[in-house]
Amino acid sequence: MTVNDSVQLQPAHYDVLAEIGNIGSGNAATALASLINAAVEIEIPVITLVDYEQIAQLLGGGDTSVICIFLELSGDLSGMILHVLKPDFANKLVNTFYPSKISTLKDISEMDLSVVSEMGNITSAAYVKALADMTGSFINISPPSAQTGTIEEVLTDSASRIPKLGNQVLFIDETLRVGDSQMDANMILLPTADSLKTLFERLNVTYE
Repeated sequence: MTVNDSVQLQPAHYDVLAEIGNIGSGNAATALASLINAAVEIEIPVITLVDYEQIAQLLGGGDTSVICIFLELSGDLSGMILHVLKPDFANKLVNTFYPSKISTLKDISEMDLSVVSEMGNITSAAYVKALADMTGSFINISPPSAQTGTIEEVLTDSASRIPKLGNQVLFIDETLRVGDSQMDANMILLPTADSLKTLFERLNVTYE
């Protein structure tokens, strides 16, 4: 269920989001480098505010096959973080640990999902820490859970997990580089109807 609260962000909002992305990506790169014991570079992500109904189209269409990592948020800000990954991303990531060939969702093992989930957990924690530090908030994140399926399926599941989701979400484009491999992924912050307003109020940016 979503609540209709659509607004347009101003440049000041995006400046704040860019700073959160800058800090979060730096923290995430350091943490991932420790996990995989290799140099990791994460470009400063592009963060935009989009309507919930646009997510499927931005991710390639509702029938696109994906791996989704869910992490629920609670505390001063509530909602959910989704990491939406294509099989090619999982293949490149898993192969930094051990040889594997992941071409479709059917190729993914429980061990592969564990690796991808840990990546999502580390990346989310880095961004949430940046967000909490900048807003003076306490934000708790749940352990990650993974699901494979179509984009339509994972979005339906996410909407059922969190009551009173807002009508808009923060859509984050990420590009990671590990050695010669480039991996593109998306992270989506789905706040509850009140939490996005709370976020910008704590950042001293007017949100109406």
